[in-house]
Amino acid sequence: MQPKTKNTLQEIGLQLDRNQFPRVYNGGIVKPGDTAIVSLTPGKVSNHVKQRQRRSETRSWQGATRRQRTSNRSWTPSRTTSFICSSLRKNYEAELDAVQEAYPGTKIWHQEEGMWLLTESLVLPELGKKATFLCAIPYSPMLSVRSWGFWTTSISIEWIGPRHTNFPDGSICAFEIQDKTWKSGDSIIKLLDLYSLWALRQEHLREIGRWPGRQSVHNSHERLTELRDNEYCGCALSDRLYGDCCKRSDLSRNQLANAIEFWIHFARQQHRKPPHAITNFISERKTLPPIKNLLL
Repeated sequence: MQPKTKNTLQEIGLQLDRNQFPRVYNGGIVKPGDTAIVSLTPGKVSNHVKQRQRRSETRSWQGATRRQRTSNRSWTPSRTTSFICSSLRKNYEAELDAVQEAYPGTKIWHQEEGMWLLTESLVLPELGKKATFLCAIPYSPMLSVRSWGFWTTSISIEWIGPRHTNFPDGSICAFEIQDKTWKSGDSIIKLLDLYSLWALRQEHLREIGRWPGRQSVHNSHERLTELRDNEYCGCALSDRLYGDCCKRSDLSRNQLANAIEFWIHFARQQHRKPPHAITNFISERKTLPPIKNLLL
């Protein structure tokens, strides 16, 4: 990584640690934000991203995602019969021109149950790779968006994970759902901006060695196995670093019992990875699976 790029990555990471949030520009380019520090109520769990300020040449949002959604939330496919919401479909489709402008080159496929988006985010222009997001957006408010991230170049493809991805399918876990940072029917551009920031955090973890900013990790076994001492703790009062917050109490627990409980109630599988249908499409760009097969 070039020194200039690493310096930018470090600067954004330091801002995130101070609850200052970057701006996301067209093409998913992430740049340092304003210098003003966002004021937060200590211990408050839900303080989600505010509406971005619109500009002709850029898209920016200010505010703090108070807590980054946990990386290891288990996911059990819904067995509830879904229904198509025509107003939700119209709402998403009405934004597609703006999506194409905000993320040039975005490809869209329509299916009966929803739409697929394939989007590239530059994240940092000098990075030498792009973050490619494959998003399944259902037309039912009963179903959640599922998306997968990959680092791509002209000759390589690498899944982005496993930190802050869901069990068992390795999908993106970029925010805490309970905080209503993004919910069904919200702006697709805002969702892609959150993914771009998620990808930047992933690169910060790889290059700098820590996850920048707040995160939400409620399970003690998960904290012990994934968090580093110099990262913010993922508990409800996460204004302190993990080494100074929950690590001592997490170590005092029955580690075997905690691990068994975690795997039974949360993870169910020890490995996260995208479904073959997703990796095959990213590699070959031929056939997309039916959305209902992945979300129902």
